[in-house]
Amino acid sequence: MLPWRLLRHPIKRDFASKEDLESGLGSVGISNEDRLVLYSDLNNRYAFYAFWVLKAFGHKELYVLNGGKTLWEVKGLPKEREMRRRATTKYEANTPDWSDRVMVWEILKRLKEADGFQLLDVRYREEYYGDVGTSPEHPNEESQTTGHIPGAINVPWNVFFDEVTEELIPPNRLNLKIEKTDTVVYCRTGARASLVWFYLKYLLGFPRVRLYDGSWAEWGNMVGVPVER
Repeated sequence: MLPWRLLRHPIKRDFASKEDLESGLGSVGISNEDRLVLYSDLNNRYAFYAFWVLKAFGHKELYVLNGGKTLWEVKGLPKEREMRRRATTKYEANTPDWSDRVMVWEILKRLKEADGFQLLDVRYREEYYGDVGTSPEHPNEESQTTGHIPGAINVPWNVFFDEVTEELIPPNRLNLKIEKTDTVVYCRTGARASLVWFYLKYLLGFPRVRLYDGSWAEWGNMVGVPVER
């Protein structure tokens, strides 16, 4: 088991430092040579988020279980209730490579330029249009304002997977009408957008796709930034 908190900074909203990540992964028995197959609840979103983080820190053998826990249960595959404990290890992470990450200042810079990256808002349509301030899974976590970043195209994340089995939709069945160009994706906290980042990068072969993990939780609480509805 890999608790999500081990990937997070203990105080601020950010990811763990290199040293804390090494300590955390080592404490649950993960080694650099391990093949990690990730899955989570909530449509597997945190599995894709963990993939994105661990990739940045240089873990080599990373996979996401397609369909996650939901498809496993749909197929009636065996489960166990006891957590297996592994001996601690000495994990050694790389200095993080955040080339697949975008910070808020880059978004602000892009809004002032005629040319720039394509911006995809992958939240539900109600969030994009400002009718609601958060996703239905987190009703008590609204931002100060609603709407979307100017110029963002809404492509809801749930078009990329089957909502019954949670399997990713095969690319040949996905009717996606967006340009295959330099792209940045965001949602509310980065988790849903990490699934879309994975899909665009590894299944559709976008030449460059990055994640704005600050997402609406950052943008929707900032003073003076432009917002559209």
